[in-house]
Amino acid sequence: MSATYSAIKAMSEPDVMTTFLADEVINPILPAVAVKKVRATSGRRFEAPRVLWNVYEAELQLPGGTEIRPLVWTKAFFNDSDCEEYRHRIRWILKHRNGNPLDPQGFVKFFPEHRLFLYFFPTDPTFPALPTVFDPEAMRPILEPHFKYVRPDADIQSLRAVRVKYLPEISCIVRYEADIGEERPLSIYGKVQHSRRGAFTHDVMKALWDLPARASGEMLLSEPLGYYPDLDLMLQTELPGEDVKGDRHSDLFMAESEMAGRTIGHIHASGITVGTPHTIDVEIQRLYDRLEQFKMSSPKVYLALRDLLKQISARVERVPPEAPVPSHGDYKYNQFLYDGNQFGLIDVEYFVQAEPSFDLGKYCGHLAPSAPKHWSDTERSNEARRVFLDAYCQVRPEYRGARFPLYESLSLATRSLVVTWTQGRNWDYTAQTLISLSYERLKTRWGE
Repeated sequence: MSATYSAIKAMSEPDVMTTFLADEVINPILPAVAVKKVRATSGRRFEAPRVLWNVYEAELQLPGGTEIRPLVWTKAFFNDSDCEEYRHRIRWILKHRNGNPLDPQGFVKFFPEHRLFLYFFPTDPTFPALPTVFDPEAMRPILEPHFKYVRPDADIQSLRAVRVKYLPEISCIVRYEADIGEERPLSIYGKVQHSRRGAFTHDVMKALWDLPARASGEMLLSEPLGYYPDLDLMLQTELPGEDVKGDRHSDLFMAESEMAGRTIGHIHASGITVGTPHTIDVEIQRLYDRLEQFKMSSPKVYLALRDLLKQISARVERVPPEAPVPSHGDYKYNQFLYDGNQFGLIDVEYFVQAEPSFDLGKYCGHLAPSAPKHWSDTERSNEARRVFLDAYCQVRPEYRGARFPLYESLSLATRSLVVTWTQGRNWDYTAQTLISLSYERLKTRWGE
């Protein structure tokens, strides 16, 4: 027996979840606790046609008027067999984490009539050690030597663990704040990743940290501090700064494009051997696999993307591949932080060995605004594209861009698919505009 996407999506709406959380989870166990509101937050993802994850922040009022905002996430299955397999896999957690929803160790409950698993953070079946990771006192013996390394003169008075970002069953970023008697706490960041990827991320960061370009100041990134397999936890120094916004008209955006070109040039020239091979066939097949999800719901986008992928595939056969290089793997303008003086590179866990055009095409494919408000928005994105590629070629003048149009076109095609999935305002027009630009980039020769 299976459920429709519309039924599961309806169950996932915040107002519906507010009532459900109150009636089915909180009130039966904690009748004095009031569920004021449930808000959707980042972390929602859809693995068609099997599973839908949703993440929420619940606003709860405790006796006495105190308010708390725990993180709640759900995992809903579309058919009985997948649901039963998952239930069997997490049976230990279902048995031992089903008491108080506000237990610091977390909580989970299964609702068979909805094929829905509801969790309170930090319970996560992929990361059984997450409660320990967020227990400052349990983490103190591990953290203190690293804080001493960062600031030998620091006297740690107390520790606090702050959740920064969380994707259920995928990853979690935690900030450990040490009160050292100063206005600003001393911080170390931790990242919990599935499939033991923390060890891989640590190796990549160590290789990047040892590069001459990093030592000379041409690249800025966190220093890896250690990996703890029992916790699935990698620790690194704090990289100060804020996310770079997508304002194409800002001088900051243009400056970042130039720096990003140089940075990826140094990575491509580094000779780092960490990372598995990643070919263009993987990117194309990933699009084909996802495209089938929208065959009925978005037929215009489906047909346009299918024809585009056919043209990209045909051209791939005619253009010889480039020699692989060390690759960031997810290179976009939002992979940098700016501290008012320098740009720092983040998120290297997708590091692979790939054609240089892979990183370049992905970065340029994300420069084009999805919903330009004025013709100058597109003009500025084109200028940022030129600045980025010129800066790259200053570091690697031997690059000829043979397959660059293929990868840039694929990047834009992927963006159109994401727009179709999210179905925000004017999504159909935006998706088709990105597809049109993808066609244009496919036919634009390197240097034009």
